[in-house]
Amino acid sequence: MELVSRVQSTAERLFRRFGVKSVTMDDVAKEISISKKTLYKCFRDKESLVLSTVESHMRENEEAIDKIINTEPNAIEQFHLITMYLMSNQRKMSPSMLYDLKKYHPKSFELLEKHRSKNIVRHLLFNIELGQRAGLYHQDFEPEIIARAFSMLSFQVFDNEELNSLNTSQNDILIEIIKYHLRSISTQKGIEMINAINWKINTH
Repeated sequence: MELVSRVQSTAERLFRRFGVKSVTMDDVAKEISISKKTLYKCFRDKESLVLSTVESHMRENEEAIDKIINTEPNAIEQFHLITMYLMSNQRKMSPSMLYDLKKYHPKSFELLEKHRSKNIVRHLLFNIELGQRAGLYHQDFEPEIIARAFSMLSFQVFDNEELNSLNTSQNDILIEIIKYHLRSISTQKGIEMINAINWKINTH
């Protein structure tokens, strides 16, 4: 399992740097200093390696987000902490990676889409209901519609050519979208809390 984990992390790093399409199994084997025969004992082909890497990425995100949700009782601060986590880890799933997944590895991209439509929406629904109970979010909207709409919009930051052509970092784009979302559903009490938060990510 340790070798499998090393292969996954090495492949993910190479995919981020060069794109999924450009990286071969030979590249991964050379980078980790193992033979191709050993690599193929871990993963039968590149498709299975890509799929495993995506699954590992999603699992890591789920564990981190679940931990935040289980330990932070305030809905807006919870959203802030999740945002900061995603910002510090978003380089693991760059636009070029998503483009290659969509075009050359549709099974892996479909897995990401299912993750968005199921798990991310579930987290958003939990957050909305938590905020409504605390008087931080308005009551006069349908939570599931807003959760699904926001999950689709936020995913576009990593998968939209027009957004990525702006002279603005992905972090700043996503933070603006998140603040727009939160302010649109928040009460005055919630907005005051949003305005008091430092949304700038610490890159050090």
